[in-house]
Amino acid sequence: MTIRIALLFILLTLTCASAQAQTTTLNIAVSVAPQKYLVQKLAGEHAKVRVMIKPGQSPTTWDPSPREMARFATTDLLFCIGVPFENIWLPRLQNNFPNLKVHDPRQQIALRPLHEHCHHNETHRAQVEPVNSTLDPHIWLDPLLNIQMAENMLHALVKLDPTHQQEYQQRFEQLRLELTQLHLEIEALLQPYQQHYFMVFHPSWGYFARRYHLQQMAIELSGKEPKGAKLAQITQQAQKNGITAIFIQTQFSQKAATTIANQIGAQVISLDPLAEDLPLMLRTTAQKLSCALEAPCPLSSH
Repeated sequence: MTIRIALLFILLTLTCASAQAQTTTLNIAVSVAPQKYLVQKLAGEHAKVRVMIKPGQSPTTWDPSPREMARFATTDLLFCIGVPFENIWLPRLQNNFPNLKVHDPRQQIALRPLHEHCHHNETHRAQVEPVNSTLDPHIWLDPLLNIQMAENMLHALVKLDPTHQQEYQQRFEQLRLELTQLHLEIEALLQPYQQHYFMVFHPSWGYFARRYHLQQMAIELSGKEPKGAKLAQITQQAQKNGITAIFIQTQFSQKAATTIANQIGAQVISLDPLAEDLPLMLRTTAQKLSCALEAPCPLSSH
């Protein structure tokens, strides 16, 4: 009887240990919310994903509390993306938490310059170290670049958790199909407006514009609002190119955009490139752009 109880105890212990191993959840941090969408789609219930930039915050000014910093002690993996705060904080995090794995998911992606009126296809390769702030980090605004980013994330997840490799791969294939379909939908919607200009405050939409053959005009100059003669010049350019709507985001000032809009009779429309629901955000962007470029069209400011 004693032997049977001992064997039963050992069996239960091994079963519990096996179950615990199978249900281990990865703790993953990402710089911006759209990355969370991709990681969660890939990892499913095998990961808890938190976003470093909270809603309404700017990626240029992340300043973690001591409690937020402490969470990196139990973080298995951090996906960076090249936003400005990483230049300062990634070295600090890696210095304070030597075991923290940091993965840059931009390999094999051609990065464009973050210039106000830049439409060149200059190619740069992503580096693991903090990127130059003149390169555009907003690759998540191109559905097809998201496929490459998701594949890079897949490799990092499999390396960290090879037990679920097959499941991660299947999830990636499904995600690839969803993003490809999203691209085709947006492409069909915006095809009539190729080479048309649209105006934004902050030049977040360069990859989106390049993918769908649009021309992005930015109000912001080197991270600052234009004033005086420069503001007047941008206003003239907006008028010349038939701008009927100016797209802003809540993380940045709306003053210059509102001034220009008032002078040329344009609407000020909000877009959120940092929204977590990536497909909804990109579809909404395409719909609002389509309306603006087809003006007159009833536009929502929300």
